[in-house]
Amino acid sequence: MRNLLALCLLGLPVSAEAQEAPGRFVLEAGISGGNSNACPGHYVGVEGRIAGPVSAYGMVETYRCVDLAGSASRLGASVRLGRSGWLVRPALRGGLEYDGGEVSHNVGGSLTLGRRYGARFIVNRGAVAGGGAIVLLQLGGYISF
Repeated sequence: MRNLLALCLLGLPVSAEAQEAPGRFVLEAGISGGNSNACPGHYVGVEGRIAGPVSAYGMVETYRCVDLAGSASRLGASVRLGRSGWLVRPALRGGLEYDGGEVSHNVGGSLTLGRRYGARFIVNRGAVAGGGAIVLLQLGGYISF
């Protein structure tokens, strides 16, 4: 206990604090849905911090309906808007989506709740064939390491 107090007084990092900090990589999975004719589905994703508040991400979403089944893939970048130590961290996202042979762009935002593990809520807005727009909501859990 005395050693822990000495480390705190000297301003040195304590191992318990270091374990609570988010890591460099994030694995996430959850459910998704939106304003399209696609049924609700699920997604898996990975995110890696590049530098400071900037991260690169990739995810695959799979959906299955009576008349429609398929998957969509997204690659992009995310910029955290707050400090990494905040319990709730907002971010802006943007990237490319590959869905059914078509490539389009998407933009959005996310709220990440927790530190080494927790929940993430993502809203994406993308373009679809014919000039329409799709809004996609994703809710999932993550683990950071």
